[in-house]
Amino acid sequence: MLASAWLAAAAPQAPSPRRTAENDPDSKEMRGYRLSIDNIQKYVAASKALGGDPSAASCFKDHPPGNAKTFAEGDKIIASCGRAGADISGAGLKPHDFLVMTGALFGDMMAVDMKKQGEIKAYPATISPENAAFLEQNYAKIQALLAPLMGESKGK
Repeated sequence: MLASAWLAAAAPQAPSPRRTAENDPDSKEMRGYRLSIDNIQKYVAASKALGGDPSAASCFKDHPPGNAKTFAEGDKIIASCGRAGADISGAGLKPHDFLVMTGALFGDMMAVDMKKQGEIKAYPATISPENAAFLEQNYAKIQALLAPLMGESKGK
């Protein structure tokens, strides 16, 4: 399984229009999660471990945690998928933090990309000012860290 396929399945589905950072606990948790180079490195390591684990790949193929309606449901899916939790923990992240970080990291990176390209003038309420500033300041380094997960290292 490609790591990028795992990433597509890892984050809970986008909240419906009625769910906001103010009234949805999962959205609020993603907004409150503080990104750092250290936790992004751990995230990349966990993603690679999951991508290289046939039992996790098989389990997530039929039951991706990203299809869960809440992080709590996603946590249960990871816990039921054999070594998946151990793969994530072995990289230094709690499985729950991995789910939250998937949503925060990729949602926030998308917002930063859109602002850089002039598609939006201001960040949406879903991205914290702290994460926006961190991502803007470390954009190139984070892009390089995430490149292997995004299929940019296919030339192996």
